[in-house]
Amino acid sequence: MLPLFLLITAEIVGLWLLSQRLTKSIFTTFLLLFRHRSVAVSAITLILFPGTVIHELSHLFTAEILGVRTGKLTLAPESIEKDDINVGSVEFRQTDPFRRSAIGLAPFIVGLTALIGLSWILPNLWKESVTAFQNSNLFSSPSSYLLPLTSYLLFCVSNTMFSSPEDMKGVVPLTIVLGILGAAGYMAGFRVGITGELLIWTQTLLTNIAQSLGVVLVINGMILIATTILLSLTGKK
Repeated sequence: MLPLFLLITAEIVGLWLLSQRLTKSIFTTFLLLFRHRSVAVSAITLILFPGTVIHELSHLFTAEILGVRTGKLTLAPESIEKDDINVGSVEFRQTDPFRRSAIGLAPFIVGLTALIGLSWILPNLWKESVTAFQNSNLFSSPSSYLLPLTSYLLFCVSNTMFSSPEDMKGVVPLTIVLGILGAAGYMAGFRVGITGELLIWTQTLLTNIAQSLGVVLVINGMILIATTILLSLTGKK
């Protein structure tokens, strides 16, 4: 299973890097098209709004489930004049490192789960759309509308699922502590083995995750290419 873990890790890192570049590319394209920073910020905020809602509600619901009191919830930038724009936020009280880490990582876990589900239905929607096109009834088929909607949601979720540095404050120290404990246990001879049906289930799950992330990488890569071409053409003008 190590190759699958390494592949998934590489895909997650690649998706994070791609999301950073893609967001900047789209913003720059809007900025060149509309010539107003406020309009460009509003446009990209609107495009990514579904992903922002999922991101912030993941923080909120996780905090409530874990018994951490929450405060103000925002789903849009409070100011678009600042250089560093926070498109959404949830206020919650200070808590222990474990619950703080769970709240911080919630959008990533929820987002990854959503990507797996959306990627799973995408191939069937594509096949149904192709069949409908061949039969000349594309616009009467529900798949012709669900396919772009699913692709759009994949784009939104994948570009808003990563936790911010503020969200990750409690994660890094906890990860270091757990890593030290895990290394100490390994050196002491403790081993955790997975066999039988659990091994098959784990391999299937990891394979599905790897395939889903691959689909998302392809979609985001195509969008980045398109925006880069558009940006180049707009820049020439």
